[in-house]
Amino acid sequence: MNRKIILYSLVMMIFVLIVLVLFMVIKNLKNEGSKELELTYTINSGIPYKWEFEIEDESIVKFVRKHDIEVGQDGIAGSPVSTNYVFKGLKEGKTTITFKKVSIVDGSVEEESKNTVKVDKKLNISLVAISK
Repeated sequence: MNRKIILYSLVMMIFVLIVLVLFMVIKNLKNEGSKELELTYTINSGIPYKWEFEIEDESIVKFVRKHDIEVGQDGIAGSPVSTNYVFKGLKEGKTTITFKKVSIVDGSVEEESKNTVKVDKKLNISLVAISK
């Protein structure tokens, strides 16, 4: 009989531990979010284009900073250069950030990308959709 009680106690403790671990994992997943969103766009160096962006509703999202990352070979014309654009949520809602690859020579738009972003009540920002 003592073995049954010990076995039963052990099984119950394992069950409680599993439930506790699952609860913590689910709680952490719900709280996960990012206070900043990075969007990366690439051009080839030496080619007369630049990326420009426009935020549809600047009361929801703001631009924070950008930084270049050279992807290709250093100093060689035509090697790809990526730029990370970082955005932060200001208030809860959805908006669109439109990126345009614009010719430096004549201002024509070669490529366009619309990024729908969502900011939750905790000001976590996430990418919802991309359309080209």
